[in-house]
Amino acid sequence: MDNAIKSMVLGAAGTGGPTNPSSRYYGAPIEYFTRPDGVQVAYLARRILPRPDIYTSLQNYAVVDGDRLDNLASKHLGDPLLYWTICDANGATDPDELTAQVGRTIQFPLASGIPSGARHG
Repeated sequence: MDNAIKSMVLGAAGTGGPTNPSSRYYGAPIEYFTRPDGVQVAYLARRILPRPDIYTSLQNYAVVDGDRLDNLASKHLGDPLLYWTICDANGATDPDELTAQVGRTIQFPLASGIPSGARHG
């Protein structure tokens, strides 16, 4: 791993960055691109979103005014950084869209029902 990406990855530890086990990018492979000038640039491999139907254990929830996905993940999954699993279970790429409409029903994956392949598609 080159020094620039290594310091970025290590600097993000504890923030939900790729070194945090709760991160959707935890364990993601590092790829390299060689620019025309010969310099290699390291980057994290693209994460393919899993199909929502891989989550077999779900709980329905009606959004109330003031809900935030990180707070809901903390309350229902035990970790605010797991908000991405709620996005995945609902087929959403924008966390804010899930809580924008009061009364909307969203699904929470139960922690025990999060499939092992959800992290990297």
